Amino acid sequence: MKARLISLLAVALGVASLASCLPLAAGAAGGYVAHKEGYRVQNPIYKR
Repeated sequence: MKARLISLLAVALGVASLASCLPLAAGAAGGYVAHKEGYRVQNPIYKR
């Protein structure tokens, strides 16, 4: 019973860590495509 609980917690922790990484990967892929299409990030603070 105790081993089953520990394995269930380990699986839940693994799924939670993957779920937090997916939006980050999707954002990085979107940024790569936007950069390839010619969009660039501009610093909002600049010297005159």
